[in-house]
Amino acid sequence: MIQDFLRTVELFGDLEDDELAHVLMVGMVKRYRAGNVILTEGASGGHLHVIHQGSVRLSKHVPGAGEEALTILGPGEIFGETEFFDGLAPSAHVIAHTDCDVLAIPHAEVRSLMLSRPALTGKILWALGRTVARRVRENHRQMASLFAISRDF
Repeated sequence: MIQDFLRTVELFGDLEDDELAHVLMVGMVKRYRAGNVILTEGASGGHLHVIHQGSVRLSKHVPGAGEEALTILGPGEIFGETEFFDGLAPSAHVIAHTDCDVLAIPHAEVRSLMLSRPALTGKILWALGRTVARRVRENHRQMASLFAISRDF
């Protein structure tokens, strides 16, 4: 059951039953086949996504090289959080790496829930902050590795 699954997701782990029910009412689980595009870099997004089953690949198109994978995300991980904060279009492509089920929650609904329940705002912002911080640290590690490799060439 998706409600039980969401309780294991860091972003929703501290939510009360009625708050979680609201998320489920406004969210929609979408199924994608491996290779299907979920988000296109630069196109409007507008949703916070939670991977329920399977995995997705975040990638960028590199001129002359094609698609370059940035990372693979799996069950319980989220994407679309950057657009939630800055309101800009997605900064990477998101492609179904395997067949997957993804819960899509409109950004406007997450904001509305946060505005109507101030205590919930702290829970969600801390969870999103931890996710962003973890990803920034991973990006720094990857960049350091790339710099080390590039010195050999």
